[in-house]
Parts: sequence; structure tokens; C-alpha cells
Amino acid sequence: MMQQRDKFISLLIKAVNNHAIYLWSAQGEQVMSLSEEEIKMKYETSEANAKRVINHINMLKQYNWLTSKTKAYDCSGLVCHCLSSCKRESENFDLCADDLIKRYKKVDYPTAGCLVHRKGHIGVYIGYDNLIEAKGRDYGVVVSPFYRTDWLDFCDPFAT
Repeated sequence: MMQQRDKFISLLIKAVNNHAIYLWSAQGEQVMSLSEEEIKMKYETSEANAKRVINHINMLKQYNWLTSKTKAYDCSGLVCHCLSSCKRESENFDLCADDLIKRYKKVDYPTAGCLVHRKGHIGVYIGYDNLIEAKGRDYGVVVSPFYRTDWLDFCDPFAT
């Protein structure tokens, strides 16, 4: 049986592999079921940001990368959704990035599965100097290089 930490990382990798997009306040909504109007009125913070999201979706369509498995997240929505899905947290768990980092045991340096934080943004360290993050409207959920100096705090949601 896969342990929670391994399941958590596996869910994050699936989000990357399924070309998950960044959408403000989203927490795993299926992209194919979202209308442009819904993106503009329910999720996004401005017309310009909605246009960036819609452009990203259109790019996924152009390359046939948009599937029924493509989900939408913001940075904390990705982390909360995956923590909930691996049964580390309750079903409707939802905190912002700055509150997530306060919830778990602080560590001096992250190991695989640890949360990495800077003001207003959160990602997950996956090892080998890489992290997974919902990077932004123009990028979606991606693997990014981890540079220690870019991140202020680290915590381990699976520490006992």
C-alpha cells in the first residue's frame, strides 16, 4: 500500500503530466467543463488574468493536450487538493499559502513531500533540487528548479 507521502507526490506528478492549469481559487476543477464566462466571473481577478488563462487553455487545445484529466488549481488549491486526496486532510480542506506553511512542522531544509513557501506562494519539494508548483496563469502546474534562496520557509505535512 502506497504511503501518504508517496501518494501525495504521485498526485502532484499526475497534475503535471495531465497539463493542469493555474486558475485563481481553483482546487481541482475539470478544465473541459469550465466556460470562458465562468472563468471570468467566478474565478479570475481581472479581465486580463482571465484572458491569460483562456489563452493557456487554447494552447493546450491546439496541441491536443487538453483532456478530461486536465484540472485547474491555484498554488494552495493544488497542495490542499492533493493533501485531501491522499487522506492527509479532510475532504474539503482549504487554506491559503501563508496559512498552509503555519500548519505543519517546520524543517530546516526540505525533503521530498515538504512544502516550500514564500509570501503568497507555495510549492512542494520533490527531491533532486526540483519542486512542483502551480506557477501561474501562463505556465500551469510545472516542475521547477528549487533554489534555496527563493524560498523562505519549509514544513513537512507528514511529520509525526
